[in-house]
Amino acid sequence: MANNNGSNCHLCMQKSDVFKRLNHDELDAVNGCRVTIKYRPGEIIFKQGSPCHDFVCIVSGLAKLYIESECEKRIIIGFAKPVDYIFVPGAFTDKRHHFSAVACEETTACLVNAEVFQNILDNNNAFASAFIKKVSEQAIGMFEQLASLTHKQMPGRIADVLLSLSQKIYNANPFVTSLSRQDLADMSGMTKESAIRILKTFKDDNLIRTDSDTIELLNVPMLETISRNG
Repeated sequence: MANNNGSNCHLCMQKSDVFKRLNHDELDAVNGCRVTIKYRPGEIIFKQGSPCHDFVCIVSGLAKLYIESECEKRIIIGFAKPVDYIFVPGAFTDKRHHFSAVACEETTACLVNAEVFQNILDNNNAFASAFIKKVSEQAIGMFEQLASLTHKQMPGRIADVLLSLSQKIYNANPFVTSLSRQDLADMSGMTKESAIRILKTFKDDNLIRTDSDTIELLNVPMLETISRNG
């Protein structure tokens, strides 16, 4: 994990739209406490249960967000890609992380002190409004994920995963993914063996094509139907 403070928030071309609501002095405050860190694939950005001191903005790469149970079973609840910031509700409550974030590939993130962030929220209404909107969008995504896990059969859950990866995470079809089959299982709330079996069925039915790390959705309308029907 390497530390790189050579960039400047005023000159950054990869700012989240939320941070464009900051004035010059507020950007100075963010830049003064910001730390830029590079993570290798598999490195932990923060761990569930650990102290929460910073907000994290993903500058490059991809991070997965997951909840880990006492029996070490993981459920992936979302992803953060450029230029998402990872909302950490513990920063406003018990100062603890309630899920973990791990780099899926080479990832760079900016960490901003939570107290500085809180002070800006208290004093900049436009920033606070944009922040609340972004948090609400992230919450809706997690609710949709929960609904898929609890109300749909396994084929519907895998269809949801594939459509989400293509349309929301990679914005491409076909797409090259750094995610493992275990990650796909963790996204869909099932065992790795079950996920692989359903992927094979989709492949045999010419709904998808897989080649190493490349996945292509061959029949998006049918996958959407499977997703709707659950």
